[in-house]
Amino acid sequence: MKKYRILLVIIGICQSWYNAIAAAGFLSLTRRTTNDVFNSSNKKKSDVASKTTKTQRFVTDPSQILSEDISMRFSSVGRLFQPKEPLGDDNNDQETGETTVKSCSTCDANQQQQSLDVLHKLSKSTVAIFGIGGVGSWAAEAICRSGIGNIILVDLDDICTSNINRQLHALSSTVGQMKIDVMKKRLLEINPSCNITLIHDFVGQDNADDIVKSLKPYVDVILDAIDGTDEKTALIAAACRNYVTIVTCGGAAGRLDPTRIVCDDLSKSNQCRLLFWVKKQLRDKHKLFPKGSSTEKVKSKNSRTRPWRIWAVYSEEPIIQKQQDKGNSGEGIVSSSSSLRTCDGPLGTACFVTGTYGFVAASKVVSMLAKDELIKPRILKSALFLKPVLQQEVF
Repeated sequence: MKKYRILLVIIGICQSWYNAIAAAGFLSLTRRTTNDVFNSSNKKKSDVASKTTKTQRFVTDPSQILSEDISMRFSSVGRLFQPKEPLGDDNNDQETGETTVKSCSTCDANQQQQSLDVLHKLSKSTVAIFGIGGVGSWAAEAICRSGIGNIILVDLDDICTSNINRQLHALSSTVGQMKIDVMKKRLLEINPSCNITLIHDFVGQDNADDIVKSLKPYVDVILDAIDGTDEKTALIAAACRNYVTIVTCGGAAGRLDPTRIVCDDLSKSNQCRLLFWVKKQLRDKHKLFPKGSSTEKVKSKNSRTRPWRIWAVYSEEPIIQKQQDKGNSGEGIVSSSSSLRTCDGPLGTACFVTGTYGFVAASKVVSMLAKDELIKPRILKSALFLKPVLQQEVF
């Protein structure tokens, strides 16, 4: 009996030692596993922190923020004008297939770079817009949304209630404010990095040449959206004498069909009384271009009229003339009138027509800049020796 009790004690002691050893081993294993998990977690956190730090360093670079921002806003415009490169031929064997994939990726990289090059070109360009009304306001926004980096707005008119039917910036809250001031705020909302210059002035025969001369070193294209015959003529003549690229817009009043609007050389314009009187003054008074042919000959395919190299946006839609005489352009704009006039003419206007004029003009401007296809007006050599026509010299 005594021996049996001693054996039980020994067995109990051994079991206690075994349990102690097992518990110690499990604790060690647990601690080791916990440490591994903790270290692994710390390593992941360190990697994330490192990546976050790198990201923060990238984001805090102001020049790269600006570049990324402009690219996000306007890169789709750049893709429109990038050269189209054909892809290589597909072959069935695996080796050729791998080569084709590589050429495609290289082509994508080249196209992306070309798109950025176009965007950079547009961001460095300067466009001056004269007349921020029913046509000019829409053109200005389209040009800004296309990534043009420098815009000059020229006008001295304020917004009136009757402008609301056709002018982009005309709202109940903006009536009475200066057009170019309101337009500048709107354009900066579209592109905060756009450099916008305001010239609070009307263009006329007395100052057109001086204004164009002052802008010539900086401006790439002039967009003419003036609706007064004399003022429009003076601006085009000044651009011609200074060899500045210009796109001009005809009269939008009285038109109903925006699909009849075209863009062609000014010498070929027809069905537009405003441009008719402008061309007459450019030939007869400013002596910049030779005597023109009749309208029928201009329309003819066999016409050999020398292009004036001035893009003009006009409508081929005929309108019913309420008054048609020498002193009236037939579009509610008296040829000798100033830009300080009543807001509406007798023929009526609508935004779906004036807006289309502005978009077509903006399209031509952006396309010329993106493709490096700026054209300078071609005038008579004899016109180089003539002085600008002053207001009192025009009948």
